[in-house]
Amino acid sequence: MITSFEKTLGELFISRHGLEGHTRGQVRNDSRKVLPGDIFVAIPGAVYDGHDFITKAAAAGAQVIVHERELTDYLEKPTYIRVTDSSRAYARLVREFCDCPDEYVKLIGVTGTNGKTTTAFLVEHIFRNAGEPCGLISTVEYRDGKITAPATHTTPEAGILFPLLATMRRNGMRAAAMELSSHALQQGRINGARFRTAIFTNLTGDHLDYHGDMEHYYQAKKLFFTRLLGLDGTAVINIDDEFGKRLARDISGRQQVTFGMTPAADWVISDVELGAEGSKFRLTGEEQAFDVATNLIGTHNIHNLTGAILAALDYGLKPEAISHALNRPIRVPGRLEPFRASPEGPVFYVDYAHTDDALKNVLEILRKITKGKLIAVFGAGGDRDRSKRPRMGKAAAQYADHLILTSDNPRSEEPQKIIDEIAAGIPAGTSFETEPDRAQALRRAVAVARPGDVVLIAGKGHENYQEIQGVRRSLDDRKLIKTLISDPARK
Repeated sequence: MITSFEKTLGELFISRHGLEGHTRGQVRNDSRKVLPGDIFVAIPGAVYDGHDFITKAAAAGAQVIVHERELTDYLEKPTYIRVTDSSRAYARLVREFCDCPDEYVKLIGVTGTNGKTTTAFLVEHIFRNAGEPCGLISTVEYRDGKITAPATHTTPEAGILFPLLATMRRNGMRAAAMELSSHALQQGRINGARFRTAIFTNLTGDHLDYHGDMEHYYQAKKLFFTRLLGLDGTAVINIDDEFGKRLARDISGRQQVTFGMTPAADWVISDVELGAEGSKFRLTGEEQAFDVATNLIGTHNIHNLTGAILAALDYGLKPEAISHALNRPIRVPGRLEPFRASPEGPVFYVDYAHTDDALKNVLEILRKITKGKLIAVFGAGGDRDRSKRPRMGKAAAQYADHLILTSDNPRSEEPQKIIDEIAAGIPAGTSFETEPDRAQALRRAVAVARPGDVVLIAGKGHENYQEIQGVRRSLDDRKLIKTLISDPARK
């Protein structure tokens, strides 16, 4: 049987009710996993096209085939449903089969170039410590209320997301904090999900190898607010960022709350106090104001925390409950995570910063608390946006006294080539050296650091591997630096 849906995406709706008699199995987008009674959705991909595996899926017992491309052959047994966008149809089908868990577990999403992970962790921290059970879906890990597991993707595709949300619902979670990457938004991985809150952190140069330019990058991010934010949902936008200002204008018809140090914001950040042990600031709205203290350091973290606080307020959490939550120390893995062997010795910070703007932010913070020299150890990812490499070199040279250029995840590229492209942006006269072997670069940093010095180890943060020529090798900056500073013999 062949059914054709020649409708716009806004009209397309596929549910179990529309597939009566075909609900015994699961929804699959991988023909290798198809079992008798399943629904197979053929999705075009960058490398493989699911349409090429329809025959295999049918042979495995798929009862329904969902496709978007015209087919040359139709077998007699499966039901064929043609749709405009099979990726979007897949997400909607999985959501329906999981009983629409996002209607019960309210989603608080975060997008932007920098700060997504920290903000998501902050939302989860505030909700949990304020007595509102909250799951977490982040670049670092997933938490479903009972189990914490390493993340597979920043934003998991629908086949992982909706079952995970269904588990959160069973575990009593009433909300979930989630990161949304521009790739996932552009590819429509989770179309059909409905978010209670959408937080925008900032937008700076990254992923331009994929999006082409900043305009397309911005438009991908905007999809979160125009396609996934519920009609009664709230956008929480940082308008200290130029793209944030634009976003607020572009979605002016939607419910939104803006924040920033600018007086034009709905919530104004003022009276900022930055220190080596934490930060303080005042947050003032139209009808109320309160003081905030946190163990997080840096202006960028004040913005991250403000976004999380406003999401919590909009959700209905009381200011007293939020303040109580913030009295508990906050730790975000691999985000300005400090390590030192003694109070007198140098301090080493491991951070995920892997763009020029992120490097600038963390080095600017560390510059203010450094008594001796500020040393930066970093590289850039291979097979990714090359345009940011010289900008990273320039940004780091602006604040650090000495640079050690090394490898990040070189992937298929030659490490030295990447290092050379970073070095091209470093001004003449800057003190720097190169060491392609990342482990050796960290050893070098420990060897040259003196009491009063601060060392930033940037780029990989929480990651415990390094990808070289298609092979992932064990390497955790945090574990290695901890070993090196605690055992001088290993330097």
